[in-house]
Amino acid sequence: MKILIIGPLGAGKSALAYTINKKYGLSRLNLDEVYRIKNGGYRSEDEQFCILNSFLNNNSSWVMEGCQKTLYERVKPDLIVDMRISRLLAIWRFTTRFLKAKKLIGKDISPDLPIQAYHYRKITLSKILDWDRANKEINQQIADFLRNTKIPILTCKNFRSYQKIFDYIERVCS
Repeated sequence: MKILIIGPLGAGKSALAYTINKKYGLSRLNLDEVYRIKNGGYRSEDEQFCILNSFLNNNSSWVMEGCQKTLYERVKPDLIVDMRISRLLAIWRFTTRFLKAKKLIGKDISPDLPIQAYHYRKITLSKILDWDRANKEINQQIADFLRNTKIPILTCKNFRSYQKIFDYIERVCS
């Protein structure tokens, strides 16, 4: 099974991807980790596509999550999970991420932490507003992408919706 989880910043994509990875043993790819590098910069498109293609060539079953349209539109999943959430919930979630990450300032950070941990370390209102603007664009890109797909789509707003995703996976894979 190949599962693509898409949604805006703070939607819970990583949490669902980790849960599916653990429950079903599917290889996991976080598109943020393909797109970004730990120093706060970004990989070139060629580097991103090379990493993505390598992952796809080496894994017949996977769960992939992210909001980078140039990457997710290149994959052919068996299922898409749409995790678009309300604007206010998204703002709340990534604001609390900043507050949690603030505790990391001045401490050694494990290199095993997800790449996002490095991007949340400095909170500013400007950064929160930038992320809000980015989410509006991400939601529109997702809507356009989903409008043109023939792949089955399940919506998931939070962890209470996980069971319907699990039921679908088990039904299709049995």
